Amino acid sequence: MIGISCPLFSLSPFEDMLESIEPHFDLWEIVSEADHFLPDIHKDLKDIMDISSMRFQIHAPFSDINLAAFDERTRKYSIGVIMEIMELANDLGIDIVTVHPGKLGPIQWYGKDRVPRLTRESLETLSKGCAEFSTTLALENMPPMKYTICHKASELREMVDGLDIGMCFDVGHANLSGQIPEFLQVKPGFSNIHLSDNVGDGDKHMSLGAGDIDFKMVMDGLADHEGNFIIESRSLEDAISGRDHLHGL
Repeated sequence: MIGISCPLFSLSPFEDMLESIEPHFDLWEIVSEADHFLPDIHKDLKDIMDISSMRFQIHAPFSDINLAAFDERTRKYSIGVIMEIMELANDLGIDIVTVHPGKLGPIQWYGKDRVPRLTRESLETLSKGCAEFSTTLALENMPPMKYTICHKASELREMVDGLDIGMCFDVGHANLSGQIPEFLQVKPGFSNIHLSDNVGDGDKHMSLGAGDIDFKMVMDGLADHEGNFIIESRSLEDAISGRDHLHGL
């Protein structure tokens, strides 16, 4: 199924965004930030799911969360927030929660070697805590920026190796890392797919077909993927255009 996601949606009232999205998509990956923070909209979402055919996924919060925080209290808080998101998603019967790996803040920049280790420790805690959930946690590959990790397919796969955690393959991020072919080689582990376009100079979330990614090649490589495809866009209009581009392929 093809779905939609956009961080900017989280700055608008939840019911208003749902009303705008429903005529065009049957699946929405809600970015659990700002006005769409899952603990705040849980009851409303539960009521909506009782009467609507719309399906949902969740993108875990990332703005104020860091699974590689050097301060142990902050890291435990971050783990706790993700765990709460997982519990609520499981209660709602939502299949997928996508999460970012830890990131490099100002102090982490001087101790880069700790960031992957702390991220792994946080994921190990989450994997154990979510063992009884039917909801799958999917770790997303990041674009090659100075504050991110898990740019390469080998890094993402190693980060979740042996854990009850899937991978979210972000095609736009992989294009920026020059890693699309490498990610297509580890596709059996994909629990979620994020689609956006760019021209290799930034994570611009361009409409599919507006950049230089060969989506025919990508979709051929993902032909046996049984999960969903989430179009990450800057607007509803861009997502609709991207959906039409996919259908054209």
